Amino acid sequence: MVLEARALDITPETIVRFTRFGDERTARMLQRIVDDEIRHVAAGTKWFLWSMNRSGANPQESYQELVRRHFRGAVKPPFNDSARGQAGLTRDFYGPLAG
Repeated sequence: MVLEARALDITPETIVRFTRFGDERTARMLQRIVDDEIRHVAAGTKWFLWSMNRSGANPQESYQELVRRHFRGAVKPPFNDSARGQAGLTRDFYGPLAG
């Protein structure tokens, strides 16, 4: 969920750049990727929440612990809170990890 959510953060600006240079075809393809990534992050979030609810663990704290343990590097802003929110990944999951 970390890397796909990051794609939600950076791809919209890339779309703007391609549009600015008149490459609408690439911009449309990148928008398709963003739409797909929202669904991917939503699926991951859904099953992560299901697992956490089943085990009785706190989803946000567990997510942060797993990211700290297994992800190399910092989780860096800026964040596309809107797209992440559409996918069910709210700031209370990743905000405390922002470096």
